[in-house]
Amino acid sequence: MADIMLHTSSNTGFTCVSNTFIDDFMKDANGEYVKVYLYLLRCLNKDGYEFSISQLADCLDHTEKDVMRAFTYWEKVGLLRLEYSPDKELSGIYLVDVNENGFDKTESPVISNITSLHNAVNSASYAAAAPVATMAGAPAVNNINAIPNTDQDYTSDQLTSFFSDDEVNDLKFSTESYLGRPLSRTEANKIYFWHNDLHMPMDLIEYLIGSCIDNGHKSFHYMNTVAINWAEEGITSVEAAVNASSARNNTVYSVMKAFGISGRDLVQSELDYIEKWTVAYGMALDIVCEACKRTILQTNKPSFKYADSIIESWHKAAVTSMEDIAQLDQKHTAASVAKISSANRARTTTANANTAARTKANSKFHNFSQRDYNFDELEKKILGN
Repeated sequence: MADIMLHTSSNTGFTCVSNTFIDDFMKDANGEYVKVYLYLLRCLNKDGYEFSISQLADCLDHTEKDVMRAFTYWEKVGLLRLEYSPDKELSGIYLVDVNENGFDKTESPVISNITSLHNAVNSASYAAAAPVATMAGAPAVNNINAIPNTDQDYTSDQLTSFFSDDEVNDLKFSTESYLGRPLSRTEANKIYFWHNDLHMPMDLIEYLIGSCIDNGHKSFHYMNTVAINWAEEGITSVEAAVNASSARNNTVYSVMKAFGISGRDLVQSELDYIEKWTVAYGMALDIVCEACKRTILQTNKPSFKYADSIIESWHKAAVTSMEDIAQLDQKHTAASVAKISSANRARTTTANANTAARTKANSKFHNFSQRDYNFDELEKKILGN
């Protein structure tokens, strides 16, 4: 995804947080959304600063989908405007100055009905953010209505009753062993949410926590994103999760092999490209690998951005098989040959015309005006004389 231009009408040279934001917006917003907004303010120290969704996500230990949910929320409450390029990609973010004269906070939905909006955005923002998240490289959401509010604060009685179960208590003990510290109230909330609202069995939750930590992700926010993705994909057992993970690993390995990448792991932005190609576009693995091979032939390096341009063009052409690619290649070759032939014919015609003109101009028989003689009259005059 291309860099995004971040700009505003107010540029003070330091990070300044408006009291209006603190008094009327911050207290009712999700804490993770506040982090994203504050990071955007920080980036405005230099007007015209360019950054990417993946950079922001890495900085805050979020996923790109999390970032898009935050953008959607702040756009809904009127604190920013998302700008798009002609090809529907996110190209700019304009932060509205809450203190400017044209900003009427009384008309903002966050002031008039903040509670309902906050609860709705956790599910509705999936639908609003899905097209943008897909262009930014995140997977599309398939089952929006199945995901409840992800930020519920359960009562102490609910959590106490939940963790009094032997199986849950064993999970708590193993998780704290993984982390090397006791669980926080927020983390306990997440585990309860996964089991009670996402209906994940305890062995799947244990596998989720263990696999995330093994991969270097100890953040429960990250684990929660994985849990939601599994719920959207209909993964309800460890076997299904292992199979899905195996399929992703096979896809990643195949792409790395096609690109000739070895000796390192792919970074998140590269993994997001793969997710975009295989999930958002639904491209088969052989098609993705073919695009990677063509990228190497053209650029002599593993450029995910160049491969993305190839796959995007195939997606627009409704390519679903290698046969479709072969047909596109034939059409492209035929069009190229026709274009070259047309250009050659034009050059030949021009060259012939120029040659004829030069020949006529250089002929000694055309350097003077031609005369017309009546030889019969001339003969009579000569004989008469």
